[in-house]
Amino acid sequence: MPVQWLVLIYTLPPEPTRKRAFVWRELKKLGAVYLRDGVCVLPDQPATRQAMQALVDRVRTFDGQAALIEPGRMDELTATEVAGQSVAARGAEYAALRESASQFLDHVRRELRHRDFSASEAETLMEDLRKLRRWFEQIRGRDYFASEAAVEAQAALTECESTLRDVRGGVVAR
Repeated sequence: MPVQWLVLIYTLPPEPTRKRAFVWRELKKLGAVYLRDGVCVLPDQPATRQAMQALVDRVRTFDGQAALIEPGRMDELTATEVAGQSVAARGAEYAALRESASQFLDHVRRELRHRDFSASEAETLMEDLRKLRRWFEQIRGRDYFASEAAVEAQAALTECESTLRDVRGGVVAR
């Protein structure tokens, strides 16, 4: 079954720029793909529909104009290009997450070669790992086309979790 799309068309006054930045950040958090300036799309799902409608309302309170077209169909070529852009964007986000997880693991392993972690240090590391996990969940929440890069990111987080489990259990071999 072809993807049904929500299309948001909006304009905002040029000033103050913080309003434009707010809308752009919210659309980025949702994983929207821009077709052109002021025109972006998302797959039609209950959560995206609700979020896009909230943005329509916000744009209007910012003295802008907004229309939400729901659900819409795109020609196959455009839909494929939009899905590809979305997958590429999520892939870049997952790659950044994997890099952060790798740096985290490198730090933990480097330190373990020299010493054990105190309970408070281990808890700080756990909090850092929870931040990485939240980041992963945020990316996955806007990964509408199940990017294959999610599997690698998940594996990196699992390795971090396993290493920290060993640190907290005191069973890390040097």
